[in-house]
Amino acid sequence: MTLPARQGSPRKPQVPDRIGPRLPSLSLLQLLILLVGIAAIILIWIATLQRATFERAQAVAAAMRSNANLAIALEQQVTRTLKEAEQIAVFARQQYLREGAGLDLTRWARHRIIRDSAFTILSIVDETGAIVTSTQGLSPVNYADRDFFTQQRDNPQDTLYLDHPVLGRISNQWRIPMSLRITRPDGGFGGVVVLSVDPANLATLYGGIRPGPSDMLEIAGLDGVLRSRLIGEHTTYGLDAGKHPWNLRQATQPEGSFVDDGNSIDGITRIISYRTMDSYPLMITVGTNYAEVLRPVRQRRTTYLILAGSATAALLALAALFLFVSLRQRAATEALEANEALFRATFHQAAMGIARIAPDGRFLEVNEKFCRMLGYDTPEMLERTLFDLVAPGDRDKTRAFLKGRLTAHFLGPPPEIEKPYRRRDGSTLWVCEALSVVRDAAGMPDFLVAVVQDITARKNLETRLSHDALHDSLTGLPNRVMFQDRCARALEAANRHNGLAAVLYLDLDGFKEVNDSHGHTIGDILLQQVARRLEHCVRADSEDTVSRFGGDEFGIVLSGLDSLEGCERVARTILEALSQPFDLTDDIQVHVHASIGAAIHPRHGQDPDTLVAHADAAMYAAKQSGKNRFRWEPLPTAQTDRAAPTVRP
Repeated sequence: MTLPARQGSPRKPQVPDRIGPRLPSLSLLQLLILLVGIAAIILIWIATLQRATFERAQAVAAAMRSNANLAIALEQQVTRTLKEAEQIAVFARQQYLREGAGLDLTRWARHRIIRDSAFTILSIVDETGAIVTSTQGLSPVNYADRDFFTQQRDNPQDTLYLDHPVLGRISNQWRIPMSLRITRPDGGFGGVVVLSVDPANLATLYGGIRPGPSDMLEIAGLDGVLRSRLIGEHTTYGLDAGKHPWNLRQATQPEGSFVDDGNSIDGITRIISYRTMDSYPLMITVGTNYAEVLRPVRQRRTTYLILAGSATAALLALAALFLFVSLRQRAATEALEANEALFRATFHQAAMGIARIAPDGRFLEVNEKFCRMLGYDTPEMLERTLFDLVAPGDRDKTRAFLKGRLTAHFLGPPPEIEKPYRRRDGSTLWVCEALSVVRDAAGMPDFLVAVVQDITARKNLETRLSHDALHDSLTGLPNRVMFQDRCARALEAANRHNGLAAVLYLDLDGFKEVNDSHGHTIGDILLQQVARRLEHCVRADSEDTVSRFGGDEFGIVLSGLDSLEGCERVARTILEALSQPFDLTDDIQVHVHASIGAAIHPRHGQDPDTLVAHADAAMYAAKQSGKNRFRWEPLPTAQTDRAAPTVRP
């Protein structure tokens, strides 16, 4: 028989108060110091990782900016080269329309009328696709089925078409055809002018810029076909590039920068910057090896991790010493001194300039790198203020900027700015500066920390690239791009003030004989002296512009004219100046003259291209009528203005 259970709650078993000896408890002071040490270690690693992440982002951003600037420079070089090809095609088309089938392009090749070696073949193709004349001689091949022919036949617009690489029917080699439509006087299709360039020579469009072993420069068409890609010394062309990430992005974003894993090409990760050209259906792409860009960042990251690990080990050692040995002040003081020495060594051995600045602009502390960048020693630097490092005219602006930084609050790293400093010797130092504010316990600005990096070399390169894009490298005169801009501004001013503006087109008479007799070096000296004389012939107090179009051809914009006689006076001054002998060396003196054609706004046209075309025609009329003279472009018959200029020898 089972006994019933006892009513009521069961009795709990007895548990001893503690098992084994009691562990010693930490005092409040010891616990507080331990928590502070743990927090310091966490802060050290957070700061170290944030700094490494920040430098990596800055390195990538700097590479993207550099690549974007290089893409702009490459676009300008490609545009300039294609414009030269277009000028050659326009000149050949004009001669063909003037001479017809009698035009002998083989003579052009023999006499090196076209001197750009990149454009190897020049041909005139009639409306049936048959070759009329060519620098390679006549051939029975027909181009009616070629894309460059059908594009020009079906497109009445007068634009240069850059075809994809094809196997040449004359040369039996891969070539990239560039074609320009020939329109008959009745408006019908009259054939094409086609230039062929070797895809390997298309790298000359890069203007001498050579990428690193795994860096990339690329020219591709918006049709998705690769015109030329240069990776190190290796050239690729004619491939389908439509599915590359930058080509896909271009459809919705004309230009941009990003990091690409390289799976679409060769597996190398690159920092890519691309941009779509304005003048031609092409895009420029620049790629920099991601690993090479981040190599110095990784090296510094390793240094930071070593320092953070050392600091962590030091803190752990101090904590262990404090907890398990004693709270002696001597040990704490030694640890503090060790940390201070580590900070000082890091501060003065940093690769960038660092300065601690008071809110009023005084320098409180500077490292050696900062002093060397500016040419001062440390005592001299501490006697100066931040405002002594800028030009006198920029001091108020610097004060306002400093005030703005003291009152601003940034959640992340301080923004970087590029600004000029003035060195001790008066020269300019361009720096990338990050200026952060350190606040006291009350939240008030205590001091500022400036971290600066010398970017003078990059700034000088950007300035030089910008100058080279708008100026002729031989004479220093504005090139055709700047000429078009200056001419457009002169026409706007003339329209605004109801005045006149003129374009002079000048070609030297006898320059070829100087080149043939004395060589191209003497010819270059002659062109430089001609440029200087032309600059002295225009009005110094106006916006007149002298530019070199190429070869021995020059263009001049005369703005703010009151009458036609003002243009004629300048032309006569030029003829007189160029009639004087040129002393090119101690024993070489030559005589050359010029044929000058002119067109006036608004009578001959309302835009720069029309005026240049009329002035060019007038220049050829001057050459045909005897050279060494000035001619106006005859006015259209529909214009009967009483002030119409007469044709003058």
